[in-house]
Amino acid sequence: MKKYVTGFLFSNDARKVVLIKKINPQWQYGLFNGVGGKIEANELSVDAMVREFEEEAGVLIAREQWCCYAKIHRPHCYDLDVYFAHSELAFNVRTMEEEQIQIFDTQALPVNLIPNLKWLIPMALDKQADFSNPVLIQEVDGPRVVA
Repeated sequence: MKKYVTGFLFSNDARKVVLIKKINPQWQYGLFNGVGGKIEANELSVDAMVREFEEEAGVLIAREQWCCYAKIHRPHCYDLDVYFAHSELAFNVRTMEEEQIQIFDTQALPVNLIPNLKWLIPMALDKQADFSNPVLIQEVDGPRVVA
């Protein structure tokens, strides 16, 4: 089972969010997603989030700033830990690899989003939610469908 992280860096006022335009895997090509990647062997999830964000967006967000608010399990496929953080460093992000890093208004997200971002981003911004324990989400087993 592969293990991944993805994260959303919001500006302090939560009006902006950093996203990455995906090239791989093929089913994500041309869609925007959170910044993240694989958790390496013997690496803690939060440390993978810090590392991946710095590698892909050029900004170091300390591990204490990241909040793991959801865990998504897709049977026979992957586990994904979903994080968010708030920092004005969102305005300092830059593309570091092939996939383009961009910053968007949280009220005007692009239409070409990974489908679950349509509810994962608002969920992260819900000030009434208690994320002391991440929300556990079980995805449907089967072929990946992108609407």
